[in-house]
Amino acid sequence: MDTARTNPDIAGKTNGRRTERGVTRMTNDMILAAIDGCLDADKMVAACQEVVRTPSLSFEEGAVAAIYARHLRELGFDTVETDANGNVIALLRGAGNGPSLMVNGHIDHVPTGEMKDPFSGALVDACRWGEEGTAIYGRGTCDMKCNVMASAYAIAAIKKAGVRLCGDVVFVADVGEEVDSPLGVPSVIARGVRTDFGLNTESSRGRVHIGHRGKIDVEITVHGRTSHASEPGNGVNAVFEAAPFLDELQRYAAAMKGDAVLGPATVTLISMKSSPDNGTAVVPDRCIIRVDRRYVRGETAESCERELRDILERIASGNAGFTYDLAVIVHYPLMWVDPESPVVSAALRAREAMTGRPDTVASWRFGVNGTFMCAAGIPTVGLGPGNEKWAHTPDEHILVADLVEACGIWSRMIVDLCGVASAD
Repeated sequence: MDTARTNPDIAGKTNGRRTERGVTRMTNDMILAAIDGCLDADKMVAACQEVVRTPSLSFEEGAVAAIYARHLRELGFDTVETDANGNVIALLRGAGNGPSLMVNGHIDHVPTGEMKDPFSGALVDACRWGEEGTAIYGRGTCDMKCNVMASAYAIAAIKKAGVRLCGDVVFVADVGEEVDSPLGVPSVIARGVRTDFGLNTESSRGRVHIGHRGKIDVEITVHGRTSHASEPGNGVNAVFEAAPFLDELQRYAAAMKGDAVLGPATVTLISMKSSPDNGTAVVPDRCIIRVDRRYVRGETAESCERELRDILERIASGNAGFTYDLAVIVHYPLMWVDPESPVVSAALRAREAMTGRPDTVASWRFGVNGTFMCAAGIPTVGLGPGNEKWAHTPDEHILVADLVEACGIWSRMIVDLCGVASAD
């Protein structure tokens, strides 16, 4: 299989030449126009509203997964299944003589907090957020149930237009992403579902993202000794023992390095609690601290862990009674795909062809499932509608125009990357 093949004629404006691989009946422009014409935007928007109206917290995605599976069958995917973990996997089968592509997004969402009417899926005027046009409002709109549904409609439009691709397109709507669960796309890949390239459709403002920083979530427990709160001198307060570490952590944060594409490395405290902490008069003998450390190229999870341990060891060297435990609770790998990879080139060409605006590559500030695809040897690019700044906020929404435009970009990218075997 020629995984390095690209077809710039299909992605961009053409001069009317015939397409490659034996297609002689339609020009490239005709193929793309036919695909655009087969996208039913009204049905796509209605389907997005349907999934937004269906709550799907992590590990509670069953009802929304059934909706995706139903739409995928109605859209004409060749196979549709929901696996044992609740991931929805569908296949648009190609002719078998071109690169294959996995299109991935997650279908769980974070809690709603005090968000007003979070599952309304209402169509609203986006002027309230300083934007133009109509938006779908609700939890999981840009993060990212609408993106997932829209990508299914974009893929289906290719088949509806009478275009048969050379390579397969595998659609994966996965579970548990918001809690970093291995039961989502990592489990799909582990069971043998693999492709030559990948596309993650997380919101990216329509830009081409080639990666993100890695993350370790570290739990540090500083120990002390309990005593009655009326006699604190009889104990060792673990919170006071931990105070020097907090000072050192701020100095460490100020010395972080940066990355020209991925942005700055960071470290911050995200949680701190004492124990026992049940309202009784007890000096706590444990102070439990959670630290979020984001790392960039040139760093590793192991090097970041060593740096945190070094800080703690320096404190211990000056305080013989200082004791601690450190454990890495979560590791979210750094994502990076070569900017010269065919999947990146195809995404950039498709974006420019659809929007008329050339662009350079960018990156996410947060983590996405594309990192697990890259780690499995599947070069994966990110490109999705919506502004990621609205994710997890009480104002979460996505512009309908952005969804429609993304469908056009995705279909051009898929046709470019996977190739056209035939077109009627």
